[in-house]
Amino acid sequence: MTQQLESGYRIFESGSYTELRSRYMDLTPTIVPANEDAPATNDDYNRVVLDTIEGETDSDYVNASYVDSILKPNAYIVTQGPMENTVTEFWRMVWQEKASCIVMLTKTFDFIRVMCVQYWPASKDKDEEYGGIGVSILQEEQLANFHIRTIKLYKKDESEEISEERTLLQFHYTEWHSHTCPFGNAVLEFRRRVRAVVGSTIKNESGPMVVHCNDGGGRSGVYLAIDANMELAEEEDAFDVFGYLKKLRQSRRGMIENLEQYKFVYDTLEEFVICGTSWFPVSELSLRLKQKSIKNPITKMNEYLREYQQICKQTPRFTIGDCAGGHRADNREKNRDVLVVPPDNFRPYLTSFQGNNFTDYINAVFVDGYTKPREYIVTEWPLRNTCGEFWSLVYDYECAAVVVLCVPPQGSTNFPSFWPEGRHSKKYGPVFTIDHISHNHYTNIKTWVFRINKKIISLPELMAGVKAPPKTVQLFQLTCWPMGHRVPTSTNSLVELMNMVERWRQRTDYGPVAVVSPDGRSRCGVYCAANACIEQVIQHGEVDIFQAVKTVRRHRPQLIENMTEYKYCYDLVLHYVLHYLNKDMNEKK
Repeated sequence: MTQQLESGYRIFESGSYTELRSRYMDLTPTIVPANEDAPATNDDYNRVVLDTIEGETDSDYVNASYVDSILKPNAYIVTQGPMENTVTEFWRMVWQEKASCIVMLTKTFDFIRVMCVQYWPASKDKDEEYGGIGVSILQEEQLANFHIRTIKLYKKDESEEISEERTLLQFHYTEWHSHTCPFGNAVLEFRRRVRAVVGSTIKNESGPMVVHCNDGGGRSGVYLAIDANMELAEEEDAFDVFGYLKKLRQSRRGMIENLEQYKFVYDTLEEFVICGTSWFPVSELSLRLKQKSIKNPITKMNEYLREYQQICKQTPRFTIGDCAGGHRADNREKNRDVLVVPPDNFRPYLTSFQGNNFTDYINAVFVDGYTKPREYIVTEWPLRNTCGEFWSLVYDYECAAVVVLCVPPQGSTNFPSFWPEGRHSKKYGPVFTIDHISHNHYTNIKTWVFRINKKIISLPELMAGVKAPPKTVQLFQLTCWPMGHRVPTSTNSLVELMNMVERWRQRTDYGPVAVVSPDGRSRCGVYCAANACIEQVIQHGEVDIFQAVKTVRRHRPQLIENMTEYKYCYDLVLHYVLHYLNKDMNEKK
């Protein structure tokens, strides 16, 4: 299969389907500064022509191309990300073409390069105007991988009264770095949100969908290939990836820029076929759980088991090279299990200097939530020689809360105490001292509020006068999940703990949550996945435990390590819906 993809892609790279067309407009001296990236310039035959402005040379030019979907001509307009000198032309085009929505596939700033200027107002309080078109933000919704902004466009008459206004949505994918591929299930969820607004098939009466990355090339081409082929599959139960890439390359240069992106299109469409639609309205939760318990007479599996096996098949596997930091000689003793080591791309790097014998390593991994990326940091119970690293993690990443999901035996040498349970301060490592501020004990839940004090011992920092302000964190311990048990003895207590953590975070700066279990693999996945599902229930009235568990396992495949934990995620969400949902919704109102 891989060889077939490579040979198919090489046909395009060799130029067999490249048609040389006049690009006179792109090479006009006044136009060249308006083109961000030469490989993604547009052809004259299908470029978007703006209404001319009297007295302005080349005022009809914008680096944008009409592109067909497989089912509809001119379904998309692909353009480069606006630059300082092209923002006005961008909004003129959006207004003139009556765009159905804007799909943005780049960050404004990626690593050390400006990819695209922020062409919308920075806040709801201040409107901006471009070429006589007013732009204001009505609403913004943040999810882990993308933002959805509701934008109002308007024009004023001579008396400064609004004469015409329109509303459109901008879907901004924020976790797709240049020259890389994102996670397929995240792109499918993004596409689902876009299509929920635009319609399963772009309506003939609405304008085109405006799609841009930084240069209107690789990432835009990937999104169009996925969207157009899924649209074809929904209508005719077929795909035509190879044929559509030919159409893309004829419409605009640079669309799908490398073999990795071409493979990603196939992988994402395969995931769409295999996984199908896994979300459902929260109103159907009880009925769906009953249906999932019924065994298929042929396969002898119920739906829970089928879903979990599918997740296991699609979970990424990391090599020793991917996890090189944890396998280094000076870090090896900091792992409880050499088979559970975080990949370097997804682990937190410690930044507090604690001496020359310390490194930047701790066995911990970032996990995305529903509304925020890297919302959780999953880690194991510290070893005797890593308590200082644990508090460095909490301090460096400004964790709002620490959630401990176990109670090891009193005085255990394998699970040393890493917080002061009395009222006295205690030092961990050469740098961190933890002060007790307050504590409360409830049924099955204990909480402590601590102040973390950091001592500066790095000579360059001391000479520069660097200060280390104290930070406050609350630690929550669930006491009803005995060692060796796969699920807690009280589901209500776990849900109550989740609510307590959420209420505490609302009072603080909403920093990440450090989630601790005995081994950094069991229990933590249940906490993270169930939390994400509860947020989805509250925010969108939907349940999608299948995708939540897939997301949790992206960076640590051992999370949700058995069917019991997977099934328990459903039970947790059901308990929340039956006992907490209405109360929490009323509080939010």
